[in-house]
Amino acid sequence: MSYERQTSATPTRRSTRPTRARPLTERSHGGNPSSARAAYGPVVMAGFQLSSLRTDVDGRVARYRAGGEGPPVLFLHGWALGSRAYQRVARRLTRRGCRVYAPAMPGFAGTANLPRESMSMSGYGDWVDKFMESVEIEEPALVIGHSFGGGVAIKLAQSHADRVGYLVLLNSVGGVTDRPIWEWALRFGRELFPTRQGIEIARAMRDDLVTNLIRNPMGLVRAAELARSADLREELSELRERALPVLALTTKSDGVIPQEAFEALCSAIGTEGRVLSGRHSWLLAEPDSFDDVLANVIEVRVTQHQARSATTRAAQISESLAATNFPVRRSRALLRGAPPLWLMSAPPSLLAGDLALCHPKLGPGEVRAVARPIDGSSAVRLTVAAPDRRGLLGDTTGVLALHGLCITDASAATWSQPRLALHALTIENAGDVDPTGWERLGDDLRTIGTAGAPTRPEFVPIGQAIVTVDGSQPEQTLVRVLARDQIGLLSAICQWFADHELSVESLHASSDGETARDVFIVNGSVDARDLSRHLSRR
Repeated sequence: MSYERQTSATPTRRSTRPTRARPLTERSHGGNPSSARAAYGPVVMAGFQLSSLRTDVDGRVARYRAGGEGPPVLFLHGWALGSRAYQRVARRLTRRGCRVYAPAMPGFAGTANLPRESMSMSGYGDWVDKFMESVEIEEPALVIGHSFGGGVAIKLAQSHADRVGYLVLLNSVGGVTDRPIWEWALRFGRELFPTRQGIEIARAMRDDLVTNLIRNPMGLVRAAELARSADLREELSELRERALPVLALTTKSDGVIPQEAFEALCSAIGTEGRVLSGRHSWLLAEPDSFDDVLANVIEVRVTQHQARSATTRAAQISESLAATNFPVRRSRALLRGAPPLWLMSAPPSLLAGDLALCHPKLGPGEVRAVARPIDGSSAVRLTVAAPDRRGLLGDTTGVLALHGLCITDASAATWSQPRLALHALTIENAGDVDPTGWERLGDDLRTIGTAGAPTRPEFVPIGQAIVTVDGSQPEQTLVRVLARDQIGLLSAICQWFADHELSVESLHASSDGETARDVFIVNGSVDARDLSRHLSRR
């Protein structure tokens, strides 16, 4: 599609007198649009799904999975496995706003073996360093290692200090153990005993484990001997002297790594460690528990990354706007006050196209909207700019719900000076709307906040919602909502905030068609239980 749909009008507040509205659909080659927004054409959306990829490390093939946007997280798998077994775990990390890299380490899941002379924990650590260089991880990463991967993570941090910003060790090797290899393998096999958790672990391991046993049995034996005999207490003591932040966890029913080995590891690194319930491979069966355990660590990393990236992202948006007639001084002022969550919600050129809708300055009560087709799909990105007020976001999303439009991605930002709100919403079923429907939608958008505004549809929840709240200061709260997706859900959330006299400073919402994952920065305190009840089926 080679057109741009747009509308701009100033409604008279509290007036029911009908006015003739401009059509929402306007072909870009018809007329002579003069505003800065005309410089932006179809939208190209970034993907956030985990993809199976390959690269070369030292001239040898390396398989890995990657996905998400945000601070880098490197996930190193356990013995006999690969990245496929940890898919559900990796997805939890991407949903929390991270860019996840999960390589299959040498000898596992299609990645070439290490040369014989490099077959050591140090060799694995060096390989991971070269892998990170190959996939262009340029900042210190949050490195998570499970079991054998934990030992590799320790060597990586000790030998390549600039690669690791935070280390998480899950049921890791590295403490001393004198079990023979046959007993170690036997205890590993007991992980798969047919209990509920054992069945879940077996399902997660199945593809990687069977493939590795068939393709590279001797490679598994050599790696098993490395894992069994790994004594990394000296390396851990060195990391302790460097004051590298480390989180160490084990489980009560871990039959693979003895409790005394975990205690030796914790003593060397200088941490008490944490003991959870479950088996050695608990995170494969309980990815939600893994998500809960790492929530605070991930949140801090994401916040720090956003703060570092916000300045760079604002400069990139400003550069994109330089090709338009948007005043430089005004764009810089808006970008200085832009919420980091909004700055990181989409590529700079896309956000510049949204911000361009704010020039020239809006008049009192004016509502502007522009809808641009998204390349490669029938979806449309609808951007709305209006003077900010409490409840505006609920009104905007309520109009879309009234028209039966499905929002699969959304971002929002507000500015107190000037009083401005900018909403960007991806409409998945835009292809179902004919020109007359776009005109009616434009009319309804222009009436939001007036006595003539349409009545939003009643929201009837169809599932259970999970609401989490972070932030001890009442001035600003981070709210996450995980719920079964349905038309009107986003509007219901925003209206709940408005009814409780809470203002939404910024928003980033997404949906995979079944589950909605929405993140809000809200000014004020939020009762998570009350919001969860409001969004859940009675």
